[in-house]
Amino acid sequence: MLRELSPLLAAELNIKKIEFISSADDLVTLKARPNFRSLGKKFGKDTPLAAEAVQALSSDALRDFEAGKPLYVSVGNESRELSPEDLTVVRTASGELVVKEEGGYFAALDSVVTRDLRLEGVAREIVSRVQRLRKELGFAVSDRIRLFIAGGAEIQEAVKAFQKWIADEVLALEVSVGEKIDGTHATHTFDLDGQSVEVALERVG
Repeated sequence: MLRELSPLLAAELNIKKIEFISSADDLVTLKARPNFRSLGKKFGKDTPLAAEAVQALSSDALRDFEAGKPLYVSVGNESRELSPEDLTVVRTASGELVVKEEGGYFAALDSVVTRDLRLEGVAREIVSRVQRLRKELGFAVSDRIRLFIAGGAEIQEAVKAFQKWIADEVLALEVSVGEKIDGTHATHTFDLDGQSVEVALERVG
C-alpha cells in the first residue's frame, strides 16, 4: 500500500526520493540505560557493576530482548535475568539520518540539504508565489504570461537552473531573470528566506 501511495507521500512532504527497506538495523543503534533502583533489588552492592554490564549490551542483544528473548548479565560469578523494568532501550540514529521507530515501524529522513535541493526549493517557492499572484490579479487558469523575476545571486541561479520547469508550471511563454525589472512593469515583492524577490506578470494575448 505504501509503495502505491509513495508519489502522494513525496508530494505532500516535499520529499525528493522514497526508498523502502525491511529492517532499521543499519539505521538505528540501540543502547541500554540502566534503572539503578530496579537493578539494586537484584544485585545489591554490585549494582554499579551490573549497570556497566547493561550499558555494554549490544544492539542485537537489545533487539532480541525487545522481541521477548531472555537477557542475562553476569556480575562476578552470578548471572541474573533482566526484566523490562531494569533498563530503558534508547534509539539513536546511525550517521546523519533522523530516525523514528515505533511499534515495529520506522522512518529515516536524510535532512541534509544539498546545493541542488536548495535551489530546487527556491524555485518551488517562487512558483508557489507566482501562482498565488496570478489568482490575486484575476488571471484565468489558462492565461499565458510573460514572467519577470529579479533577485540576488541565489535567486537568479535557481531560476536559471529550473527555468523551463518554472515556465511550464506558471504557463509562461517567457521567463526573464536579472537583478532588476525595468520600470515599464508593475512589480510585486516578497520575502523568500530573508531574500527579496521581485516579480512582474504580463498577460500574453
